Amino acid sequence: MNLRLTFIGPPGCGKGTQAARLRREGFEHVSSGDLLRAESAAGSALGRRVAPIVAAGGLVADEVMFELVAGYLGRHPEAALVLDGYPRTAAQAQHLATLRVDGAVFFDVADELLLRRVRNRVLGPDGAIYDLEHDPPPPGVAVTRRPDDDPAVWARRLATYRQDEPPLRAFYQARGQAHAVDAGQPVEQVHAQIVAVIRELRQARP
Repeated sequence: MNLRLTFIGPPGCGKGTQAARLRREGFEHVSSGDLLRAESAAGSALGRRVAPIVAAGGLVADEVMFELVAGYLGRHPEAALVLDGYPRTAAQAQHLATLRVDGAVFFDVADELLLRRVRNRVLGPDGAIYDLEHDPPPPGVAVTRRPDDDPAVWARRLATYRQDEPPLRAFYQARGQAHAVDAGQPVEQVHAQIVAVIRELRQARP
């Protein structure tokens, strides 16, 4: 049975970057934000409901998020995967526990560094994430910013995360599944920390 991990951290902490890097380790990257944006782009009834909430940096109802994530997990029962951005609350974590999760990796990073990262984050036309200061896009590549990277929107998202994170971390600590990484380090060092967590989880399995 392959590992199911969840990456938990504030906006701009590098969850998506690290989840994408784990593809080379055989993991699928499942972004809750991507699931929501895909639903919105499809123009479904659910997509029309969640689109303004996502654009404003708000949180979609737990029941809706669980429906989206459970549907994906049900379609990929044997996949090694990383859930990026889900769960966000203890209630969502309790839902997810009914489907199985093997470890929760918490990305710890200071707010000041987060703000700098968000200001420098842009997306390429293929969805690639670039940092204008440390990892700029190739010359001639058109880039855009995510609507939820607007400073005011980001500040609301961060405040919500800081409020919801303590009970969420406590939930996984009580289950012995919480693992913290120093996400303020360079990308390669953060990746090495995560690989060490994966190694530990695999060794602990019966």
